[in-house]
Amino acid sequence: MALKYAKSTDVAFVVIEQKEPHTGRMAFESIEQPTTFAERCTLARRIRDELELPLPIYVDGMDDASRALFSDLPGPAFVLDRFGRIVDKQEWVDPDALAQRLTDLLAINDMPTGEAAPWTLDEREAIARRFLAAGKPVEALAWLDTKPVAAISETPTPVTVAQAALMRARLLLKAPAAERIAALEAAAKAVAAAWPGDATRRTAARIELAEVATDTAAESRLWQQAFDSLDSKAPVEVRVWLRQKRDVAAKR
Repeated sequence: MALKYAKSTDVAFVVIEQKEPHTGRMAFESIEQPTTFAERCTLARRIRDELELPLPIYVDGMDDASRALFSDLPGPAFVLDRFGRIVDKQEWVDPDALAQRLTDLLAINDMPTGEAAPWTLDEREAIARRFLAAGKPVEALAWLDTKPVAAISETPTPVTVAQAALMRARLLLKAPAAERIAALEAAAKAVAAAWPGDATRRTAARIELAEVATDTAAESRLWQQAFDSLDSKAPVEVRVWLRQKRDVAAKR
């Protein structure tokens, strides 16, 4: 029903008037429980007028069918996606949590697909980082999907491919070992291709890979690769730090 009022990716809020849970008590002491549909409609109009509610109000039938459909909760809020699926529900409305959920949902729903997608790999990575910071690795991974190539508005370069591969490796920290190893191997190859003549950037990327390779068979090898790729002019402190990291990983 909410989708009827939506335009493009706008959010539509709808209020559903059901059986009142607190009639005759507390701040609702003067409110009587409606016994007919007409009385319930009257109460809904009162809510609209006294609270100056600028939202559409749907009045449930006296059988409260919406409670049976959505769950019998005290003061709930439900979030539906553009396909009408319930993607989140709150027992009590939490404005901050609701706002965050809607922001995340709009970002996912607005993600273009196919040849019309305007997102560059850098933009995808930036959005993925936001989802990762919010503890949403699945959504972050969705934004890093670089296939098919036609879904990206720029011709992928070795550097942008490496950036996406590095982010994917970070996002798979809790994935099964085989999946993690595959992502690490792919990222290692991408890094080698992206910065063949830039020892500093290549080393930094390999350090990043080694740090997310913890508890995998590739960890020791990746630390060794990072150490081997150090520029000969790198500070002694950096070489000592990397050697220590490599040696610790080798003993695991």
